[in-house]
Amino acid sequence: MIGHEGIQSALEKIVRENALGHAYLFFGDSQIGKASCAEHLANLVEKGVFERPSTQLLDTAVFEPNEKGNIGIDEVRGMKRFLWQTPLSSSKRIAIIDGADALTPEAQSAMLKIVEEPPAHGLLIFITHDPEALLAPLVSRLSKIYFSRLSTEKMEHYLVEAGVSAKKASDLAAKSFGRIGRALDLLKGSEMNEEAIERTLEEDILSLYSAGALKNSAKLAWLLAREESVRRFNVNPNIQKKAIEYIVNRSYN
Repeated sequence: MIGHEGIQSALEKIVRENALGHAYLFFGDSQIGKASCAEHLANLVEKGVFERPSTQLLDTAVFEPNEKGNIGIDEVRGMKRFLWQTPLSSSKRIAIIDGADALTPEAQSAMLKIVEEPPAHGLLIFITHDPEALLAPLVSRLSKIYFSRLSTEKMEHYLVEAGVSAKKASDLAAKSFGRIGRALDLLKGSEMNEEAIERTLEEDILSLYSAGALKNSAKLAWLLAREESVRRFNVNPNIQKKAIEYIVNRSYN
């Protein structure tokens, strides 16, 4: 776990003391380690070590948005069947909902019932960058863990420790805006996706702000609204990128 040692220490203590709850919400910006932490925690519960699983875990299942971009009632029914089964090699059956903001309203209502009356050996981990996309009654019943972005100094430190040159680490840290997952994507080169769109937006916002917030206020307002839209909704990467380029390059008279 890079940059979230405090969260790791707290989770290890909870597991050691057999005080693990039945439902958690891991939230914070994308590409900062929420899903990775959930995997580490699952490995700790099943194999006793807080690290990324080296083999498939028998008592953990990950549920993600389907081809339509949703997690619907059918997926929740499958989750419920999984959770109510007896663990094979662990004290818990763990369901990780990666992209919980994609849960449909009907699915969220079903999840609320599971959270209110969970099986004794069930553990649910909801992962999202936007808690407001979930129903308030559901969120209120989850133990919340916030994942923050890393400082530039920490990002550079971890990258150098991973074998990246100091100059390259400094460049990656500046472009990744505190997201270690984004830094790693930049290191290996990644195609345009929603996270890359957010990177483009953030870079343009900072550039325009530095060039003059007042004179670029119209562009900044549009880009900030677009950034919020990208966070909340599924987008077409190529169309969004073209729209961003048009607005940034357009002159306001």
